[in-house]
Amino acid sequence: MRNQAEPSKEGIISLVVMMILIILVVALSGPIYRMLSGEGKGTEYTSAQEGYGGEVLVTLKVRDGKVYSLMAEGTLETPGIGGKAITHYNETTFADLSDAYIDEVSTKLDAVSGATYTSGAVAAGYQAVIEEAQEDLRKNSQ
Repeated sequence: MRNQAEPSKEGIISLVVMMILIILVVALSGPIYRMLSGEGKGTEYTSAQEGYGGEVLVTLKVRDGKVYSLMAEGTLETPGIGGKAITHYNETTFADLSDAYIDEVSTKLDAVSGATYTSGAVAAGYQAVIEEAQEDLRKNSQ
C-alpha cells in the first residue's frame, strides 16, 4: 500500500490564508462597489432664505431614500430669538426626521412663536429642500 503524504504546516497555513482572503473579497465587494460607483453616497440639498438678520440656510442630506441629516443655520439671526428658533428646529423637528423616508416627509413646518421672520425662512428653506429631494426620488424611480 502506498502512504499518503501528510500536508505540511506551510501548506495548511497557506490554504487558511487563501480562504480568509476569498471570504473578505466576497464580503467587501458590495460595499467597495457602492463606494467606487457613488451609490449609497447620498445627495445634499441646500436652500438659502432671507431671515430677520440675514441668510438662513437649510441643508438636507439624503442617503438611500432616507433623511441622513437636516440642519438649519443662521449665524446673523438674533441669538435670543431667531437663534433659539433655529436651535429648536435642529434639536426637535429636524432631529426627529433622522432616518425617515424622504417620500413620507411632510413639507409643513410649524412656526416658532416670537421668531416670525426666522421661522418663515426656515420653513421656506425646509419646504424647498424636501420638495427637491422628493422630486429627485420620483425621477430616479421611474
